[in-house]
Amino acid sequence: MRDYVILLLAYNTGARVSELIEIKIDDLRLDSSGQVKILGKGRKQRSCPLWPETVEVIKRLIQIRRPKDLDEQTLFLNAQGTPITRFGVRYIFKKYGQRAEGECPSIKTKTITPHIMRHTTAMHLIRGGSDISTVSYWLGHAHLNTTHIYVEIDMQMKRKMLEKIQPPKTTPHKTWHQTDIIAMLDNLSANTKLCEAG
Repeated sequence: MRDYVILLLAYNTGARVSELIEIKIDDLRLDSSGQVKILGKGRKQRSCPLWPETVEVIKRLIQIRRPKDLDEQTLFLNAQGTPITRFGVRYIFKKYGQRAEGECPSIKTKTITPHIMRHTTAMHLIRGGSDISTVSYWLGHAHLNTTHIYVEIDMQMKRKMLEKIQPPKTTPHKTWHQTDIIAMLDNLSANTKLCEAG
């Protein structure tokens, strides 16, 4: 359950691994307007909305978590009941990345990491039509230029996709001549007179 929540929350928010392991229960709003406060680089705080599915699994995780210290508020704990480390989260991503290879062979050539999940979130937000400044805030980027990289990556991917298909075969159009259109109108006029006479 914990692993599933980590993976889902990472995708939902695009959070850095250092941000994920710092999430406290008090940072969560688990109602119909679910959201999480994330403490990013430079101690800057931002809020990300949560899908209802994410809210539900977080609620279940909170019910079953067993902290070693009852005052511990960190959401994600390891097997000893203490806060999970960034290495623990990386291990989880690696483990489930390897498991997914059976169903998605293309994953074998990739290293699945929390940062790859962050890239995926960014690309899906951009492809979904989100404004670049919104994506920048969502990811906690200090500068818009950092987010702009994802737009460039998306354009490169689209170019590669375009290279794999052939353009449609077209025939060059005849140059438009005014005399052709006048002849057509004359014929139309003549046909109209014949119809009226008939």
